[in-house]
Amino acid sequence: MRKSGPRSYAGFFRGPLFCLLPVPGLRFRPNSVLPCATIAVFRTGEMFKMLHQPLLSLALVCAFLTLAAVLVVWRKPDLRGVTAVFFFSALVYAASAAPAFTDQSWAPHYVYLADAFSRGRIVLEEEPPNPKENDWTYYDGKWMVSFPPAPALLMTPIALIAGTDINDVLFTLLFAALNVTLFYNLIPLVGKWLRNGFETHPAARLGLTLAFGFGTVHWWLACFGQVWFTAQILAATFMLLALQETLGRARPALAGLWLALSALSRPPVLLAAPVFVWLLADRNSFRKLLRFLIPLATAGVLMGWYNLARFGSPFELGYRYMVLEELLADIVKETGSFNISYLRTNFYHAFLNLPELQARWPFVVMDGWGLSILISTPLLFALVKVPLREKLVQAVLIGALLVAVPSMLYYNTGYLQAGYRYALDFLPLLFIALAAALRGRFNTAAWVLALLSILMGLLSLANFYLLMLE
Repeated sequence: MRKSGPRSYAGFFRGPLFCLLPVPGLRFRPNSVLPCATIAVFRTGEMFKMLHQPLLSLALVCAFLTLAAVLVVWRKPDLRGVTAVFFFSALVYAASAAPAFTDQSWAPHYVYLADAFSRGRIVLEEEPPNPKENDWTYYDGKWMVSFPPAPALLMTPIALIAGTDINDVLFTLLFAALNVTLFYNLIPLVGKWLRNGFETHPAARLGLTLAFGFGTVHWWLACFGQVWFTAQILAATFMLLALQETLGRARPALAGLWLALSALSRPPVLLAAPVFVWLLADRNSFRKLLRFLIPLATAGVLMGWYNLARFGSPFELGYRYMVLEELLADIVKETGSFNISYLRTNFYHAFLNLPELQARWPFVVMDGWGLSILISTPLLFALVKVPLREKLVQAVLIGALLVAVPSMLYYNTGYLQAGYRYALDFLPLLFIALAAALRGRFNTAAWVLALLSILMGLLSLANFYLLMLE
């Protein structure tokens, strides 16, 4: 199956980029005489040479985030909580991404598409890197990106300045930090929606936030850029915004806009649309509710025009023109991209696949095909206490099921991965149900499950690095 990254990290440490634009002059030449001890799987000398440039860049990012946080809190003291969450999340994600932090990812599709958009084109200006792998699309003598364009549209203003030198790793991890902040902001709204409402205790809010940001596949997906991971992180961003609008001010047009942008990052999330209508109907008249459909219809028309301009048909997404590995191409040709025959394999890797245990770091070894989401995030076991009679709970659980269906029927499990990455499409919905199940309180059992989830998040990150180095 397709691998979502390189076999070697050698390319990540050439031509460093800082932030979204190059910063010249940040070079440090380590002495050739270095200790030869081993930390984890790395020789210390090699590790020092590998990390010196990312650490310098990380120090500047930390300084910038600190200054920004001080300015925000100085101007808006009531934003201390969300500012701290964003600062902490961004710093952890940046540190976690350190080996890949100063360069583009192996699959910078959105960078090249954003560059094309900035020049008024919808096809790439030049042959992309690694054109015969990583799902680039070749049609009618032109290179294209078939994936939905929302992340590239957000990169376009940067591409006007930086061209194809955008660092999609940093771009992705900043949106990932925003996701954690949005979820932190969303938690108090859950208790207000239930019939037997509750106030969320600060400790429970913190525990849920840490579990979402660092106790799920969200952690390692945040740290590597790459077209597939960037799409999932941004889809989660817009899904969280849609949920916040729906549970907060409940403006149908804005909720529809956020959901449309989420679907323009990851199409499966569009299947949650009926659930949003169901929730918004409680606080809006039928006439106002129709406004929810306007952004979705507009996005559909624009996507149809985009497809027509690229492939001559409004319904052609271009996936069948992707340059796939021979094995994948044969599978798709024989059975198609979606088929009920894939359900058994996908269900196994999403819910039943277990890791192997070993006596040395990282102790828990994942096979790269997937991992049970209950092992990746043990806190989800708390869903056994979910109040199923609550409308909000019914809605988000149905929404999570609907969003999961396309991935269950897809020919690709998500390989290469450290956990079942497609779960991020519906995890924001599951965590709403989880907040309702815990009823605003974190007891000892909840803290144990949350800490185990964070530990699994760390081990998943380590596993993905090791899988990429194989």
